[in-house]
Amino acid sequence: MKYRDINNQKYHVLARGVILSDGNLLVAHCKGMDNTFLPGGHVEFKEGMRTTLSREIKEEFGQESIVGEYIGCVEADFELPTTYHQELNHLFRVELPHIDHSINPESQENHLEFYWIRMNDMEQHNLQPYPVREVIQRYFNKEEGPFWESTFEDR
Repeated sequence: MKYRDINNQKYHVLARGVILSDGNLLVAHCKGMDNTFLPGGHVEFKEGMRTTLSREIKEEFGQESIVGEYIGCVEADFELPTTYHQELNHLFRVELPHIDHSINPESQENHLEFYWIRMNDMEQHNLQPYPVREVIQRYFNKEEGPFWESTFEDR
């Protein structure tokens, strides 16, 4: 880790939604970036993770959601030019009552776009953090969870 100064380190707790429809997975993409990630976002103080995820989905798509079962967690870290980041991504199954995988949801946030990918295309769409791919595949294959994966396990 290059950044030893605590002012250059950030820790994130995130609630992420696994939204599936007929073998398709809904992903988010920040315009200008080369990766995708699951919809959701940062847990705020005095807010539970399911509430966070419901709020984030409403902010991102303008839709009500049903936050279902806990799938698992992925811990990850990454470095940007001046800051080291470490995060916990808590994954939940999410149902959107008015979902149609033939139509990409319209983003309510200018910097984001959302689109459907086939389950076997997670790598081609650079879904991050990359251990999320294995968790989703294991969940989709109906393995018993919850699941835990980490980018730290590779070291």
